[in-house]
Amino acid sequence: MAANNQAKPKATELHYWLYSTGNFANNIIFMMVGTYISYFYTNILGISPFMAGVVFMVARLVDAFTDPLMGIIVDKTNTKIGKYRPWIIAGAPFLGIMFVLLFTAPNFSMTGKVVYAFVTYIIYSLAWTIVQIPQLALPAILTNDIAKRTRIQAIFQAFGSIAALVVSAWALPILDKLGGQDNAEAWFKFTVIFGAISTVIFILSAMSVKDVDVYDSEAKQKQTANKEISLKETFSVITKNKALLCVLIAYGTDMFAYQISNSLRMYFFKYNMSGRTDLITYIGYASTFVGFALVIFIQPFVKKTGKRAGIIGIEALAILVTLPMLITGLKGSYSVSAVMFTYIAIAFTWTINNMLSRSAVLDSANYAQMTLGVNGTALVNSTFTFVNKCCQAFSMFFSGMILSATGFNKDVTEQTPGCLKAILLLCTIGPIAGYLCSLIAMYFYPLTRKGEIEMQEKLDKMDIKNSEDDLVL
Repeated sequence: MAANNQAKPKATELHYWLYSTGNFANNIIFMMVGTYISYFYTNILGISPFMAGVVFMVARLVDAFTDPLMGIIVDKTNTKIGKYRPWIIAGAPFLGIMFVLLFTAPNFSMTGKVVYAFVTYIIYSLAWTIVQIPQLALPAILTNDIAKRTRIQAIFQAFGSIAALVVSAWALPILDKLGGQDNAEAWFKFTVIFGAISTVIFILSAMSVKDVDVYDSEAKQKQTANKEISLKETFSVITKNKALLCVLIAYGTDMFAYQISNSLRMYFFKYNMSGRTDLITYIGYASTFVGFALVIFIQPFVKKTGKRAGIIGIEALAILVTLPMLITGLKGSYSVSAVMFTYIAIAFTWTINNMLSRSAVLDSANYAQMTLGVNGTALVNSTFTFVNKCCQAFSMFFSGMILSATGFNKDVTEQTPGCLKAILLLCTIGPIAGYLCSLIAMYFYPLTRKGEIEMQEKLDKMDIKNSEDDLVL
């Protein structure tokens, strides 16, 4: 038989950067939805905060089925144009269209508007699943190096921070130029522009790794030769994966904390800070600076601490930096310096935690592969995507209920004292509780820095063995 000496393609530094541009597209959409959809639903579309929250929650019931299903489908994908790229390329235009429809306010009856919100949000969520799950799983084929994976996530998040800057610093001024923050047509124009830009970047990002995400003939042969893995065995990468459980709880509670503060940011600066929405701009600039600065520092940081100790330390810091905003707010006179210190510091802690957590999810997939013998990288990442969306929905539903219960009225310029206090507490006490839960969850995370190194060595040995097996005598 002929010898097949073709080496498996290896990713380069250029691949890391080009792939990571996709997070600009991802974050434009995710941050716009996370930051402004509640405000759009209540102040533009005209439905109640409570009903908006119900929309978010119902969508999550659908995601409970579609996200893991998509993970299984991606894990089984092995086409001539790769494993992950086909889904990103096909799903990007669909997601771009749904992003526009999500921020469209049709002239329907109130019942019609509610139905429209339900339908568009659920379909948008499905489109995001199609693109996001393969996008997050793709770094697993770029490197086995545990610390380098965190560097890839740092680059990935750096491009995401540019999108966060656009959303935090430029979205409102752009909306003003297009017709105003409370003008439905301005929101439509904004999403058309950035929906189209995001679609193109998603596709270019996926195409940039075409020589790494390739057809795997060896996997196809093994799939043909071996017995089909049962559904129970497939889901064991989730149900029997202690590392994944810990990181999902840690990330989920941190994301819940962040999303509560994020979804109420517009309300806080508009009502509690007497219309100082201009301050949101500076938070966006700070996030972008932190995102790119950490590209340099995050890999040596992880090599020294490991993800477990790193996340625990960052969450403890997040609790401390939230206190100035809480304490000054409870005194009844909001301090711009205290509020901005907290928001900018949280931009720092959130960015680090997000990088470490996303990388830890990939590690937990390898952890399952080492301990259970089942490779389910995309399925594991589908749980991360599901938790991400659940936390966004739960935070908006919870905050919507509280706003409704405390008398929020979109038609007045000043809210009641009870409503203002509720907004403050949701932006401070809620996040502190989330950070504390995250800290506790990571205490039980099974992979110390030593464990990460041992797992990386095993993965490298497996790659060497697979490369030797490619020599067909």
